[in-house]
Amino acid sequence: MMLSLARRGKHVVRLKSGDPMVFGRAGEEIEMLERHGIAVSVVPGITAALALASRLGVSLTHRDHAQSVRFVTGHSRRGVLPDTLNWQALSDPATTSVYYMSRRTLPAIVAQLEGQGMAMSTPAIIAGNVGRADEQIWRGTIGRAIAAVSDFPLSAPTIFAVGDALHRAALGAVAGDHPRGDDEMLGFRPSANALDYRAG
Repeated sequence: MMLSLARRGKHVVRLKSGDPMVFGRAGEEIEMLERHGIAVSVVPGITAALALASRLGVSLTHRDHAQSVRFVTGHSRRGVLPDTLNWQALSDPATTSVYYMSRRTLPAIVAQLEGQGMAMSTPAIIAGNVGRADEQIWRGTIGRAIAAVSDFPLSAPTIFAVGDALHRAALGAVAGDHPRGDDEMLGFRPSANALDYRAG
């Protein structure tokens, strides 16, 4: 459709959620259009992992807890976990890992991490429809995540974040929240008294 409309002289906008260059088909679509001589420009967006971090007021690379962050696909073209993931590296709690499109594969992700020796008490967050009016955010540990993910619709874009840097957001208090110890499903609403941090 994009190619057909562009050939008719239309200015075509392909609107995507999040950032179009992170786990989208933008790369394939750009290659196809450029093969046919269609010029393409990309407007960056905010990928779900970064939207979640901002939503919870947590740094994915807090210097005391994490020295790296990984964005990991939660399924392959076949709808299951890719065979090429390095689970030994992903089981490092000092790396914050965010698994995209992981609603169906979360149990398998947890099994792989447990098999590599990751503690089931490692902080974890499940988030669906991040930044939308119907967003869902669950906070807890990876040991409780399998039971929790069943509350998320299969159709919702869902991410699964794991790592020690999430401790405050997953197991402690976040900005404007009360201290807590057990897992919890959160419903967020904008606050008129919230402090607004902006890049500048």
